[in-house]
Amino acid sequence: MSKEEKNILFILKILTFLIPFSLILVCPNYFCIFNLFFPYITGKAIFFRILVEISFALTLFLIFKNINLIPSKKEYIFWGSIILILVMLLLIPFSYRPYLSFWGNAERMEGFWGLLHFLMWFWVLYILFKIDPEYKKTIFYSFLIVLYIVSLIEISQKLKGTIRPDSTFGNPTYIGFFSVLMFFLCLYFLKDSNYFEKSVIFVGILFSILNIFISETRGSIVALIIAIPISVLYYFLSSRVKLSVKIISTILIFSLIIFLFLFIKSPYAKNLPLFGRLHDTLYDPKAYMARWLAWNIFINAWEKEPIIGYGLENSPIAYFKAFNPEIYNYEEVIFDRPHNKYIEILVTTGIIGAIFWFLFYLSVFISIFRDEKDRYLKSTLLGLFLGYLGQNLTLFDIQASYLPLFFGLSLVSIPIQSEKKVKIERLSLKILVMGLTLIGIFLNLYHFYIAMEIINALNSPYPLGFYKFQRLISIGSNFIPEIANMTARYLEANISKISTIKEAHEFTKIYLEALKKDPYDSRLYNIVLIHLSRIINAKKANKMDYTFEKNISLNLYKNYLTLYPNYPDIYLDYARFLQGLGEKEKAIKILEGIRIKYRESPRVLFLLANLYYLIDEKEKAFNLMEETIARGLYPENQIQYLIVLRILKDRDNEKFYRFLNEYKSKFNDSESLKILDTILKK
Repeated sequence: MSKEEKNILFILKILTFLIPFSLILVCPNYFCIFNLFFPYITGKAIFFRILVEISFALTLFLIFKNINLIPSKKEYIFWGSIILILVMLLLIPFSYRPYLSFWGNAERMEGFWGLLHFLMWFWVLYILFKIDPEYKKTIFYSFLIVLYIVSLIEISQKLKGTIRPDSTFGNPTYIGFFSVLMFFLCLYFLKDSNYFEKSVIFVGILFSILNIFISETRGSIVALIIAIPISVLYYFLSSRVKLSVKIISTILIFSLIIFLFLFIKSPYAKNLPLFGRLHDTLYDPKAYMARWLAWNIFINAWEKEPIIGYGLENSPIAYFKAFNPEIYNYEEVIFDRPHNKYIEILVTTGIIGAIFWFLFYLSVFISIFRDEKDRYLKSTLLGLFLGYLGQNLTLFDIQASYLPLFFGLSLVSIPIQSEKKVKIERLSLKILVMGLTLIGIFLNLYHFYIAMEIINALNSPYPLGFYKFQRLISIGSNFIPEIANMTARYLEANISKISTIKEAHEFTKIYLEALKKDPYDSRLYNIVLIHLSRIINAKKANKMDYTFEKNISLNLYKNYLTLYPNYPDIYLDYARFLQGLGEKEKAIKILEGIRIKYRESPRVLFLLANLYYLIDEKEKAFNLMEETIARGLYPENQIQYLIVLRILKDRDNEKFYRFLNEYKSKFNDSESLKILDTILKK
């Protein structure tokens, strides 16, 4: 290599070594001084993207100097990834929200832009390992150092009393996913390591297992139960050992799986970390039914858009369009994605996207079995990929999974064979690459700037912060919906300082501008409708005309109900809004429709009864409550119990005291009892 090539390669190695350290950034907190609104995500994404863009440009410069570095057409995994990203790009114009599909949102920092950078990371490593296969272990040690740091923080959090620590990831489940992948990477690099190296790698394996238990990630245990037996079985069955050994090893592996299953079912597992959660999953439907119902909701939504799906990052649209209120019987949560990678692929990219994801996965298996010659290394790579696929049965991808995954897949890179160099060095190509790299860096720094400005606006006194939000909205960032959400938070903190209707409507303009940018975001509908209701109430109190706000609200409710006709909360809010306008008959008509449509949903029925009570239809509220309880639909959470007690008080003493005693038994902390006392007094 020329001196210039060696210098490029040296810088490239430094950058790629630093990239895994993005996983320990928490802003502010661990190793980061910046104050970002999404501390566990934004800093990681921006640090990673800038470094990988520079690395990718340097890799292209090396290719310009030696075109033989370009993988051959038989290296399916490399070309499969390129075809995949091109298909994802071609699907974007058909998305419900193309801008979001391309850029992702401020909270997740994903979309096409995110996936592109993760694949750039893979391409860089794949080419780098062609040049210097020995550098694989150096990148591994970068990940191993990160594993050590993440694990030590995880352990310290556990010792301080955190039930399910999340270390530097912000979610304990992500710790489990990362640890599954690191477990197999550690096994891979055990081979041909010296005594000291094996010692530190064994500690990494122990940390990986310990992290899964401390974080109590059920999906990670499922992933290991899938991946370990298959990879071990492959190792033995493909070896040259005696047939009897193969049979015995197969029997032992399956016996171990059966024993593990029986142990999890036994009462001994109930009080052990992680195993207790697995035990509950087998016996208590509440442990898994919410996720199961969410999967069904997303599948039902996919059936309406089967060919091209809703678009990357558009899972919430699918969720609300096909919403099933039965999910609230188990967990009152909004799923912004299916927590199942394969369903997410179907929902967001349709059959077309699913086919090309499948082909990419197939290219991974082909590359592992064909390009990796060592049986042990082949088995660990198989375990790595099966662990990844197994974990994605119950989760989705994040930076903590994509980085180690694509590093693992790049290990099958075939070293360059040809000694002959073919150069395509052209000044125009270099300028183009440098230009695109600078644009990418600028965009990422711009996203960082927007995030910092949102923080500055939130922390500024009123009205200075509001002026900053107005400016942020006016510059047309792709994060306008997030800016509007943060504006609403700022308003809540400063609402006592709003003295005129005109001031309040300045906020209205921001919300409506955001809704124009994203007419599908349920959060924005809720924000602007609550905001307009406040203005209407203020105008009514001061005997002012509120026709303008009323008409906007009615149009918004019409659009909202058209978009998501299966989501009952919109009907409840709409009925409450109409009752506030004095249109009680219309409100009752909507409520009667809800009563029929959602008669199997306790949550909806309890909220409906409460709304009857609030609009002074106490007899309807009492009758509905009696009917609901008679049908065996009982309160589950604190709010539902309080609704029952409010309505039954002085009407049915026997049931009232029954549910009162149940409440005191289930919610016996001082705060819950204080709330109960306040409700009873009112």
